[in-house]
Amino acid sequence: MERTRNFLLILFAVILVVSLIVFAAMPSRNLESNLTQSDDLAAEVGSKTITIGDLATLKQNAQVQIPSTFLVNNLIDEKLSAIEAERLGLTASDAEVAAKIREGFTPTDGRAFDQGQYEAAAARQAGSVAAYEESLRNRISRQKLIAYVTSGVTVSEEEILDKFKEQNTKFDLTYVPISTADVSEKITPSDDELKDYFEKNKKQYYISSPQKKIKYIYLETAKIGEKLTFTDEELKEEYEKLADDKKIAGVKVQEIVLRIPKPEEESQVMAKANQIVAELKKGKEEDVTVTEEAFAEVAKGKSEKPSTAQNGGRVSGLVRANPNNTSDPYQRILNMKEGEITEPLQFQSNIYVLRRGESVKKPFEQSKKELEVSRRNTKAYTANAALAQKVAERLKKEKDVEKVAEEFASEANSQKSEMIRETGYVVPGDEIDKLGISQDFEQGIATLETKNDVGDKIPIPGGFAVPLLADKKDPRDAEFDEVKSKVIEAVKSAQARDKVEEIATSIAKSANSAGSLKSAAAAEKFEAQTAEDFVLGSPLGSGPTAGTSEALQEAIFALKKGEVTKKPIKVGENWYVVGVNDRIEANMENFTKEREQLLAQNLDQKRSRVFLDYIAAVRQKMEGSGEIKIYKAAIEKLDEQLRQNQGPSPQTPQQQLQQQLQQQIQQQQQQAPPPPSN
Repeated sequence: MERTRNFLLILFAVILVVSLIVFAAMPSRNLESNLTQSDDLAAEVGSKTITIGDLATLKQNAQVQIPSTFLVNNLIDEKLSAIEAERLGLTASDAEVAAKIREGFTPTDGRAFDQGQYEAAAARQAGSVAAYEESLRNRISRQKLIAYVTSGVTVSEEEILDKFKEQNTKFDLTYVPISTADVSEKITPSDDELKDYFEKNKKQYYISSPQKKIKYIYLETAKIGEKLTFTDEELKEEYEKLADDKKIAGVKVQEIVLRIPKPEEESQVMAKANQIVAELKKGKEEDVTVTEEAFAEVAKGKSEKPSTAQNGGRVSGLVRANPNNTSDPYQRILNMKEGEITEPLQFQSNIYVLRRGESVKKPFEQSKKELEVSRRNTKAYTANAALAQKVAERLKKEKDVEKVAEEFASEANSQKSEMIRETGYVVPGDEIDKLGISQDFEQGIATLETKNDVGDKIPIPGGFAVPLLADKKDPRDAEFDEVKSKVIEAVKSAQARDKVEEIATSIAKSANSAGSLKSAAAAEKFEAQTAEDFVLGSPLGSGPTAGTSEALQEAIFALKKGEVTKKPIKVGENWYVVGVNDRIEANMENFTKEREQLLAQNLDQKRSRVFLDYIAAVRQKMEGSGEIKIYKAAIEKLDEQLRQNQGPSPQTPQQQLQQQLQQQIQQQQQQAPPPPSN
C-alpha cells in the first residue's frame, strides 16, 4: 500500500506538470525567449541530451515555479524509457505514430482526415508539428516498453479479494499518536542537565559573527492610513483612470463537456472533441470566433454535462483570475478574445471545449471599497516612507531614540511606547521578535559598526524601521544564559527521541483492550483519539501527526473487535497505538460488481510498481557507469536568470510545488473542476 501511495504521489506530480503545460494560456512574458533556444546541456543520459532550452520551455509553459531538479529527473526518466525502448526494438515506427494521429484526429462522422486541421492543432498543443509527433512517439514507445516489461505481471483472485476487503472494511478506532514533539513538550530538563549538555556541546554555540543590539523607531503604515479620508469624487477619478481590464468583474463562459468513461476510450473521446471544435470553426483556423447562439446549439446537442447543456453550455457565475489554481481549465479563457473557443482541454475524466463570452464590467459602486483601500494603502505608504526619511535624518543628528520618537509621535499617529522597539543581541539569520527572519532588516543594520550609529529607513512588515546600534559584541564563545533557550530545545528534543518509543511501548503494554487504551494513554499524560468509519488508506490523525503506512494498515486490518496493537507502529517520526472498538466487514455481495474494476486497478498498480522499479534499476546502473551526467551549474544559472527576470516570489519553488500537488490530489476526488464563482 505504501509503495502504491508513493507511486500515486509521483503520478500526481506528473499529472500536475502535464496539466500545467496543457492548460497554460501563453508563455510568461517575463521569460527570456532565448533561454528556450539554448543548446547548453542540463543533463546527458547515455547518447541523449537534455538541454537548458528543454528545461526552460517546460518552466515557461508551466507558468508556476517548479523546482528544476524535479523537472530534470522527470526528463531523465523519459530519456531512460526511450533508450530502453530503442535497445529492445520497441521504438514506435512512423506508421504507428501516423495511425495514432489518425485515430485521434479523424472525425467520427465519416468525414476525411484533414491534414491542415491536424497540423494547426498539433502546433497549438506542442509548439510545432515535429515536437508533437516526437512527444507522441515517445509516449507510444513508453507504452510498448511498459507492456514488454510487465507482460508477466498477474493478479491472483486472492489478491483481488484481499484488496476488496481492505478497501471496504470499516473500523471504529481508538488510537494514540505519540510524536517526538509531544513528548518534548512534557519534558522539563534540570539546570544541571542543561549546563552539562552545554559544556559538552559548547562548540556548537560559538558565536562566529558580531552580535548587534538594535534599538529602532517603528513607523506603522496603517496608523498613517487611519488619518486619511477620500471623497467620492476622488475615488471616481481613480475609477476613470483604471484600464478597461481592471474594471472587469469577470468573464462569462460556455462549455461543452465530454466524459471519458474509461482510460482506453480517451483517444475516441478526444477525436469527438476535435470534431466538435472543427464543426464550430467551420474549417477556419485563424481569428475564428463563434457566436453565443451557435455554441449553445452545439452544447445542447453534444455536451454531456446536463446542468449546463440544457442552458446552451452557459456556466453560472463569472470566471475571475486565480493565480493559485492555474490547472483550472476555465482560467484558459481569460487570455482569449470574446467569441474564441479553446482546443479540447483534458482535465481528469473529462474533456472541455470552452467559449469566452462577454466581459462583465464592475460598476463604480462595486469598485468603491476596493479603490478606497488601494488608494489608502498607496498614499499611506508614500506618506510613511517620507516620514521615515525625516525620522532617520533627525535620529542621525540626535542619537536619541526616545526623544525623536516623542517628537514624531503625533505625526505618526502613534504612542511613543508603540514606536520604540529593541532587539536582543542578534546575528544574521536570527529570528527577531515581531520581524521574524528579515533580510531587509539584516541588510539595513549591516553597516552599523559603532555604538549609536544610525541607519537609513528600512522597510519591514507593516511599515518602516529606523535603527540605532545600541551595543555590539564581537565573535566569542557563548555564555550559557544567552543561549539557554536554544539549549533547552536541544536537550528536550534529544531526551524526547530517546523516550518516545519507550512511552509508546508502555501505552501498548498497559492497554489490554481497545476500551482500556484511553486510560493507558492518560497514565502517560497522552490523550486518546477516535476515528469512526475509518477506511484503510486514509491518514490516521490530524495535523503534523497525521499519517499512514503499510505496516499500520496491516496491523489495523489484523485486529479483531476489542483488540489493540501489542506493539506501537512507527509512521515516519511518530508512533501509533491503535485499538478497534468495532469493525464492519466488507459486504461480499458487492464483490462481483467491483471485481473487474479491482482487477484492472490492481494490475495497473502492480505494473506501475514493476515498471518504476525497472526504470530505477536502469538509472542506478547508468549512474554507476557514469552514463548520466547532470550539469548543476548550468541549471543553477538558468534558475538565477529566471529569478532575475521574474522578480521575487512570495513562496519557494518547493512550497509552490507542494501547494499545487495538494490541489491536484484534492481535485482527483472531484468529477469536474470547480465552477466559476458567482
